[in-house]
Amino acid sequence: MRKMWKRALAGVLTASMALSLAACGGSSSNGGSSADGSTTLEVWSSNLSDSQRENVKKLVAQYEEQTGVKVNYTEFSYDMLHDKILSAAAGGNTPDVAWGLPEWTGEFHSMGILEDLSDRYANWDDASVLSDAVMKGMSIGDEIIGVPYEMTVRAYLCHENIMKKGGASVPATWDDVLSMTDFKDKTGTYPYALACTGVRAPQEMIVYLAQKGLEICSLQDDGMYKNTWKDNADQLAAAADVFQFYKDCIDSGVVDPNSKSFGYEETDDNFVNGFSASYVTGNWLQEKEDANPEVMSDVTVEPIPVPEGGTPATYMELKPLFLFNTSKNNDAAFDFATYVCGKEWQQGVYSSASPRSDVTVPGKWTEDFQALSDNGVAFPPVTLGSISQAMIDSIAKVLQEGMTPQAAAEWLADAVNTSLEESGELSAS
Repeated sequence: MRKMWKRALAGVLTASMALSLAACGGSSSNGGSSADGSTTLEVWSSNLSDSQRENVKKLVAQYEEQTGVKVNYTEFSYDMLHDKILSAAAGGNTPDVAWGLPEWTGEFHSMGILEDLSDRYANWDDASVLSDAVMKGMSIGDEIIGVPYEMTVRAYLCHENIMKKGGASVPATWDDVLSMTDFKDKTGTYPYALACTGVRAPQEMIVYLAQKGLEICSLQDDGMYKNTWKDNADQLAAAADVFQFYKDCIDSGVVDPNSKSFGYEETDDNFVNGFSASYVTGNWLQEKEDANPEVMSDVTVEPIPVPEGGTPATYMELKPLFLFNTSKNNDAAFDFATYVCGKEWQQGVYSSASPRSDVTVPGKWTEDFQALSDNGVAFPPVTLGSISQAMIDSIAKVLQEGMTPQAAAEWLADAVNTSLEESGELSAS
């Protein structure tokens, strides 16, 4: 499998130039020792906001002063960062530390370029402030493959005033949601919302699947992955129930019928403007409360409704710092990565989205969201591009093409395994 990735890497083009922090160097070469014998770390970061950048400048300067290590800290967009890592890996010239997205974890692990950090974690005291869900998100099998730098979870946001107007309590189950058939007539507002297209759709679906005890694909005994729904009648029936929930939401009128083509832009905007009374989304809507207090001041943060007998779950987007096994500075790289995950950096840069249990900001947009993190689920560490698209397509097959929920579950199971086979990640079991 890794030979296949090496062939693919040979065709990757070098990414475009990136913006560097003014206080730091911008070399794109592998870190190492300078002429005076000191250590230089090459660190590739995602783009920062202006306020984050100012804090990072100070924190990097402080780290350099405290350790004597020089940090070349360079910012890239995520798209550029991904391509640049691929290009660098093809040339055996990776950075020491790179910001990443969870979608890349399986890809980079399959390429064999990530350092296994398990032994380093065993001697890292601050690892104790990372929850089991966070640690699971940083692991593939028995290997720990990253240090978390940012975490967001989804919550079920409700407009309390609109719910009261409709005479409804916050729904706790799928059946509660589907019972709100007269809510639109009472309030002029749809009680629920779904994203059925775009990047949000798979993130929502993975939660509904997890609530039914399902994974989009699961780790097998041979260390590879497989969708097992068609091997187990109960799993296939549970997956069909998820598609039935989508269909029932549309057919019962509890969501806007145009939701069939809605992505995150439409669903977030509809909630912010009071066109839907509730929606599963993230704490980035806090800024909308500041901009639109008349509508958003009544928002409450709730657990996502579950099916009867189901398991509480929410989507966790856990972003890793990657360390590479070609680095000449593995010890210093891990030290810097744990500095980024440390309390001071997290409070200064990621206070509202920290993976640490001891970093929080008072208020519903942080504390209430973080309270749901123990039920966080994430995508498995496999190549996700085709799998995510298949999840989107499967929703369309039910809502737009009239495919039955059972047939859609079977179709998606086959599509996932086809994708895994093409990426060399399909289990033979």
